Amino acid sequence: MSKQAMSVMSSKLGISSHRTIQKAKELQQLMDIRVGSGSLTALGITGSCPLIMCLDLAASSTGQPITKTEAIRLSGVNKKVYSNGLRALESMLEIEVKQTIKDLAVQFGCSGAVTLAEQALQRYEESHNSKSCSQMDFSAPMFQASALYAACRKLKTKVDRKKIVEVCGIKRTTFDRLVADLEKQVETIIGEQSKVKSTNQKRRQSLMDDVERHMKEEESKRTKIEDSEESGGNVDYKDWKRRILEKALKAKETAMADKDTNNADDS
Repeated sequence: MSKQAMSVMSSKLGISSHRTIQKAKELQQLMDIRVGSGSLTALGITGSCPLIMCLDLAASSTGQPITKTEAIRLSGVNKKVYSNGLRALESMLEIEVKQTIKDLAVQFGCSGAVTLAEQALQRYEESHNSKSCSQMDFSAPMFQASALYAACRKLKTKVDRKKIVEVCGIKRTTFDRLVADLEKQVETIIGEQSKVKSTNQKRRQSLMDDVERHMKEEESKRTKIEDSEESGGNVDYKDWKRRILEKALKAKETAMADKDTNNADDS
């Protein structure tokens, strides 16, 4: 198709990135060389469909979000033909479109869920590898997108479910089951983080309690200092209090550090 057709279709799909459009042009040229019109016709990829698919593949490889339903409408074929044709074209052009959780988070505007999603997917992968499922490709879009959606749900971060299902390329029922499994991992991680946070809070409170106790023990010294001031000494009480507090904090932190080291050695 002409440059004008490329420009019109990219505009209808909401693609304005020069990089994405240039990538689509490269894929279109590669398609003409490697595939040919005969093979495209056999796959039912005719009319504007090849151009739309090139734009779709280019958008995926550059992280440019598009609406799949609109792409299918513009292609002139039904969803099944489009999906099968897209996968076939992807294979014939030897395109490997891999979007990470971070890529998808940028695309869907939910970067705050990245760490939790990555941790959940890692645990999910480890649990399945231990069950002799090592042949599964956990870098596939279905796992990356499902993990991100599971994390977003627990963090109450809104994302477009319909669009993220489209990224997965799987049935909604399969997507829901996968998200449910990943949510279990998310819940476990959040629970562990809550326990760690609670433990740290207790340790900080214990530190402050010990400092206050230490201050009380040193309080009696203030009388002597005040007596010294009355007798002509030049001791600043505020400075003394600061030094005592710093000393108490340092002593407590050293003790806690030693305790952690001993625990590590024991384990």
